[in-house]
Amino acid sequence: MAADTALPRTSVQRDDEETHRPEAITLLALSFALGITLGWYQPRPMVWPWLVGSAAFLVMVVVSRRWRWRWTLMFMAVATMSMGAAWVTVRQHFVAGNDLAGWMVDEPVLVQVQGEAMAAPELRDRTTGSMGLFDYRSPATYFPMRVDALIGPDGEPTPVRTKLYVRVEQTIAPFRAGDRIDATGWFHKVAPPLNPGEFDFQRFARSLGQAGLLTVERRELLIVSPTTRPGLRTKLLNWRDTLRRRAGGWLLSNLPDTERTERDALLAALLLGQRGPDLTGLGESFRRVGLAHLLAISGFHLGVLAGFVLLLVRFTGRARRWHGWLVIATVMMYLILVEVRMPVLRAGVMTMAASLALVFGRRLRVRGLIALSGIVLLLWRPDQLFTPGFQLSFAVVLGLIHLQPILRRRWFGAPNQLAASASQMVGQWLRAAFAAAMAAWLIATPIQMYHFGAMSPLGVPLTIVALPLVSVLLAMGYVKMLLAILLPSASLLLGVLLSIGAEVLISIVQAIDTVPGAAVRVPYPAAVWSMLALVWVYWWVMRPRRRERRVQWVAAAALVIWLLWPMLPLGRGPALRIDMLAVGDGSCYLVRSGRSTVVFDAGSGDSLNAGQQRLVPAMRRLGVRRVDVIVISHPNLDHYSAVLEIVDAFDVGTALVTPQLLGQAEADPFGPVAYLLTGLTDRFVSVLAVGRGEARAFGRASWTWLHPQTSQAYERANNGSMVIRIEAAGRRVLLCGDIQRRAMEALLQGGVDLGADVMELPHHGSHHERAETFVSTVDPKVVLQSTGWSRWRRDRWADVLTGATRLVTARDGACWVEIDDGGAISLGRFRNP
Repeated sequence: MAADTALPRTSVQRDDEETHRPEAITLLALSFALGITLGWYQPRPMVWPWLVGSAAFLVMVVVSRRWRWRWTLMFMAVATMSMGAAWVTVRQHFVAGNDLAGWMVDEPVLVQVQGEAMAAPELRDRTTGSMGLFDYRSPATYFPMRVDALIGPDGEPTPVRTKLYVRVEQTIAPFRAGDRIDATGWFHKVAPPLNPGEFDFQRFARSLGQAGLLTVERRELLIVSPTTRPGLRTKLLNWRDTLRRRAGGWLLSNLPDTERTERDALLAALLLGQRGPDLTGLGESFRRVGLAHLLAISGFHLGVLAGFVLLLVRFTGRARRWHGWLVIATVMMYLILVEVRMPVLRAGVMTMAASLALVFGRRLRVRGLIALSGIVLLLWRPDQLFTPGFQLSFAVVLGLIHLQPILRRRWFGAPNQLAASASQMVGQWLRAAFAAAMAAWLIATPIQMYHFGAMSPLGVPLTIVALPLVSVLLAMGYVKMLLAILLPSASLLLGVLLSIGAEVLISIVQAIDTVPGAAVRVPYPAAVWSMLALVWVYWWVMRPRRRERRVQWVAAAALVIWLLWPMLPLGRGPALRIDMLAVGDGSCYLVRSGRSTVVFDAGSGDSLNAGQQRLVPAMRRLGVRRVDVIVISHPNLDHYSAVLEIVDAFDVGTALVTPQLLGQAEADPFGPVAYLLTGLTDRFVSVLAVGRGEARAFGRASWTWLHPQTSQAYERANNGSMVIRIEAAGRRVLLCGDIQRRAMEALLQGGVDLGADVMELPHHGSHHERAETFVSTVDPKVVLQSTGWSRWRRDRWADVLTGATRLVTARDGACWVEIDDGGAISLGRFRNP
């Protein structure tokens, strides 16, 4: 046997290996991705075991070259997997000794740093939330900075190496990339997510090499020294920034009705990859109806660009090699203009590789090219493996390659290459487009459900309708930008046509978004479910033997039951569950009992974007599908700034407020409270005033209002805050809002039984002698404190609450308390489970 394995390889064996090379590179890409996954989720970061394992299997690769190629491929796959695990561990968990991130603590630190600007400054509004109109702070200036020195107290610089994202609280004079920066401000480490479903900005910043955020309070603390002799990198960065600014002007100039911000945001996203705040609402509509992929520059956009360029140059005669070089140059210039994201890079690499094939007269194997581009991009940003953009980009492309031809032949037969008439060619295109849209939808839906908890049943027909329109918009946009450079007057007519096309697309999407069933919310499935669903899709398309079809449909039914199991009304569930979501300096409590869901307060004083960035994703991840009632304890912005976002995201029936809140809206008809009530009325939410003595039942829990008096005026809004006693399964919960001394005294002297097992610490944990007396009277076993870091750092409750378990959002993130039917209390934390 040993002698047989040592025989030289025959020509047949060599041909067999040649045939499997594309499959080999695909297997290596999958192995590298698997290794990144193992390294990402390993309980303790380790590198050397992975490197040793990789080296050992590489030795086996060399040894196994005398055996069959399958052994070599298997050892190479394991070695690649180990390399992936080691690489992601190094990138995500290890900090260099001279990195500023390794020197700083979790709390903000005042520092002075020196370095160079990586891009020109950008002026932006601070918030885009529904109450952003009442953020009276001036816009802030942002730019990335490469730091090379940390200035000590003695004024001596210490060499460091890191990147920071700088926010200046005021407007500043413009400067260019490469200019020297001396900045003094508060260094903040990027915090990890505090709520389920919240975007992980910490890992995102780490993947970009950014140690954190530097907040500069005054422009005088930022000293800019223009570079007199910029290097090549600085020149390229400045040239890039200049081109990007001008490209926006080339695209959006000479468009009619300059106030059409949604139209301009759509065109900027389609053609330049720019995603500004004006796109937020429209982008959500595109995502709900299944057309979000059109807003992310990808292979489709670059394919239209490359095809348009080839169409123009074909008028010069038959195909020539310089046509490929022209496409490569055009794509490279386009990649400089747009904001670089993973789908853009993947599409750019593949388009340029296909153009090289045109140059050298060769055909490239697309599967191998996709796998190679995936490995290259994961070497650059291994964290991207877990983002929906990366997964959708590669999975959909692979689905189109493998599944679209099969679906096309199964449903419509083989393509008619001899179609002559226009009607025949349109029919062929429609068949191919339907098969492609169905293949993309089948692949994208499990991934979309995993990341967003939703699916778009109308995605296939809408894609077929939208693709021609978007293709025309892209072609007109490319031509308009070119004409704006060469012949500005000629771009006027094209600007009108481009505007009309964009308005038509927006109208179609917004109209479909109002159709019931255009977007279907589903429980967030597990990653295993999504992978099994993708396997089932591939199995179904491959059309198994007749005897396997019954097993196939049984497997489909099992997947559906698994997905919908959390929605089935099985069992009674807990008598009461309270989720305290982390919003910084603010409050939001999600209270559920039976099938009833109540939100008590929803706002943040730190960020008026908390509704979209934190609360809505967290509530969806926690399985909320509708909200029966929103309770607003009192008219302070940090308790209601996110209410309208929740109403827009969920089916909300009623809002309960205090009479004092209604009185404030009447007294200030142009203030934020009146704006809130108008927004609720416009959204068909009934607003009811409640006060002391009100009693309601939600699920298996009874709610009793203990404060405020309905007819009493309070000097401070906090003292008019609601205090509610919730009773379920023999236990009591006391929600206190922001009550202060006067309200506490009234409750203590009013003969009310304040005893409770669980209580909300009043006014986010504001400490004073009367508050201590109030908490001692309640005598809780569990205390909930929703607060930010500023109050938590100067906490004075530790010695008072020695006999209670305290859950604090600043420390623990989102927390929950659950009371079962027997009255047993359980609790948990998101950050410190």
